[in-house]
Amino acid sequence: MYYVVNLKLMNRVLGLITLFVGLFFLYFLQQSWEIGDKPVPALGNLLNPFSGIWQNAEPENGFDDMELISDSVSGTISIVFDERMVPHIYAPTIEDALFAQGYVEAYHRLFQMDLSTRAPAGEVSEIIGPKALEYDKKQCRLGLKYGAENAVRGWHKHPEELKLLKSYVNGVNHYINSLNKEDYPMEFKLLNYSPRKWTMERSALLLKAMSQTLAGYEEDIEYSNAAKYFSEEQFNTLYPEEYRRDVPVILEQYINKTSASNVRPADIPFLASIDRPRSPEGVGSNNWAVNGSKSKTGKPILANDPHLALSYPSVWYEIAITTPEFSAHGVTLLGMPGIMIGFNENIAWGETNVGHDVMDYHSLKWLDSNQTVYELDGRAVNVTYRVEQIAVKGNETITDSVRYTHWGPIVDDSINLALRWLAHDEAPGLEFLTFVNGMRSKNYDEYLAATSGFYCPAQNFIYADNTNEIGLRINGTLPIKKKGQGRLVSEGSKTTDGWLGFIARSKNPQERNPKRNFVASSNQRSATAQYPYYYNGNFESYRNRVVNDYLTGKDSFSLEEMKRLQLSNFSIEAKEVLPLLLAHLDSVNLARREAKSLANDWNFYFDAESLNATFYEIWYSEFKNLLWDEVNTATVTLPKPKTRNALRLLEEEPQSVFFDIVSTPTKEAAKDIVNQAFVKATEHIKSRKKWAEYKQANIPHLLRIPALSEEYIEVGGHKYAVNAMQQNFGPSWRMLVELGDKPIAYGIFPGGQSGNPASNFYRNNTDKWAKGEYHKITLANTPAEVEIPVFTITITNED
Repeated sequence: MYYVVNLKLMNRVLGLITLFVGLFFLYFLQQSWEIGDKPVPALGNLLNPFSGIWQNAEPENGFDDMELISDSVSGTISIVFDERMVPHIYAPTIEDALFAQGYVEAYHRLFQMDLSTRAPAGEVSEIIGPKALEYDKKQCRLGLKYGAENAVRGWHKHPEELKLLKSYVNGVNHYINSLNKEDYPMEFKLLNYSPRKWTMERSALLLKAMSQTLAGYEEDIEYSNAAKYFSEEQFNTLYPEEYRRDVPVILEQYINKTSASNVRPADIPFLASIDRPRSPEGVGSNNWAVNGSKSKTGKPILANDPHLALSYPSVWYEIAITTPEFSAHGVTLLGMPGIMIGFNENIAWGETNVGHDVMDYHSLKWLDSNQTVYELDGRAVNVTYRVEQIAVKGNETITDSVRYTHWGPIVDDSINLALRWLAHDEAPGLEFLTFVNGMRSKNYDEYLAATSGFYCPAQNFIYADNTNEIGLRINGTLPIKKKGQGRLVSEGSKTTDGWLGFIARSKNPQERNPKRNFVASSNQRSATAQYPYYYNGNFESYRNRVVNDYLTGKDSFSLEEMKRLQLSNFSIEAKEVLPLLLAHLDSVNLARREAKSLANDWNFYFDAESLNATFYEIWYSEFKNLLWDEVNTATVTLPKPKTRNALRLLEEEPQSVFFDIVSTPTKEAAKDIVNQAFVKATEHIKSRKKWAEYKQANIPHLLRIPALSEEYIEVGGHKYAVNAMQQNFGPSWRMLVELGDKPIAYGIFPGGQSGNPASNFYRNNTDKWAKGEYHKITLANTPAEVEIPVFTITITNED
């Protein structure tokens, strides 16, 4: 009897233990965790057999054709997916084509579209939780959501044209509305949230995110600190605006140079830097076009490779769009209609970043202790408040009241500076149709008119066509500035402390069919010193000279030769710097293996296998750290001098006071720190890592989940080489187009068309891209011309 009673008790205890284990396991699956510094998302939704990851697997027997009905389209649309899962859209009208574009972009990249519009709006905490709260606060205070609302307000002034954007929005929402929970993309299941309706504001936020990346770089506070910290002579030595080797994008010599008045910089104390999301160092791209005189076929060739943060899914989505009016192929900015970089039957086009500073801080004269009233033109002006509601997953909603002024928002209460940023403004033209109207153009006059509404961020729009025209325009709205305005924090007590207006688009630097028979840009300065308007910004000094030297060095080029240029790992910086470093080495160091190898064996290419590239990079970095010790050890935050200035001092002023190391009693010259840096570099290079191993290039997933990322890629390249591959920043889309009766094109991006990690098309391009290979792109004017079609989606109106 005793034995039976205990057996029953034991069974109950085991049952309770099993229940508690099950409940704990269920709880565990619903929670997000961290193992070390690696995030582990909630696995319950992911592993659910009815709605989890199993539902995201692609069909074993291939894709079945689909038929959809929508009252948002006027006729029958065919979307034929080729063997790389590139959609070829065939539509009777442009409206129907844009509906289909919205649908297929959401079909393949819905989570990416959602996250990339949450980030600029400061809405990441809603799906991630408290870890993203500080990021969201900074984004809200930068005013990107405010700028997006202003943009849409301006768009509504063009109701007829806005119908095209509405067609795109309807296409995105048609896909969203078709989803059941089991159909949600994997990341929605990982984060346990649902897709939301797409709106025009979401599309506007895409443009604001683009502005933050490409026109969100400024160092006003840091340069103001430097102007107070150093003498005027020292400041000009450390931070010259122009570089004697610069070759501007547009070489036209202007004859009506105006004498701009000098700006009145703000009289402010030293300030700490604002910790804010900003565009990364090295952001940029290359593009060039040669006319028939420089092409072996007698027809123009256009090349473009935008450099952006690499990610899975890719920032780009490849697409082809055909209507009775045109047939075009290229890549899109997910969330905006039209093809951003591509070609049609007649023309090819692309962009690189301009880099002008359109983000200036103003110091205010506060009239009350609470800093809610400031002086403007002798009047007392109250700030206005914009209340930002930040939803936080698992927590209460956070409210942040942001003060807005005549200039813009106060982005940081600790410094109370007002931000004037072009991205906040309402664009006066049809910026939202730039890439729609551009892809429909047949000649350069049409293209110039079609893209003239592009507002911000300014881009170098390059062009070529099959009538042998080439051209390049610095396209976007550029402020008219006083001399020096925007380098330092500006005064803000008078409206005259602001910009003087905007440069007329016809006065933007531009070239059409220049005598040198090519146009090119790699983020260098826009125009010569004779250009009538002052501008400042963040400009490149090396890649552009490699491109220009290559294109001037031969009479004609083939597509293969253009590929070699696009993939070039050659660094003109290294070619100019290394001989100077070697010349300053003492005999002992010059006799060492590393120095001999650099002097005799290195060709200045940052190839993946190169040991010399690694040693040079470490040596020059150590040299610059020693050179700029005055900046590194300062008690205030100062901007780092440009690397080109280190070369200038090494070449022209080897006895400069900046070579003296502040912390030592002796007075050093260039020779001393070159040798000290060499010794430091040899200590670091004992592992003899080749360049790819040292650089550790990778492609992270948007959520930084290692299993969904590419954690190491064997690639060469350098930020100052044309192949500007850095750790996870580089050529995000390579394209080459040879115009003619029928264009011949090549293109590739790392990753794949699908945003679904369970898809065969998630990362299928990466190995080919890393090897410097391309996909051949054929313009298919009819569905029958699509090579190796995989499946078709047909969309019709129910009537």
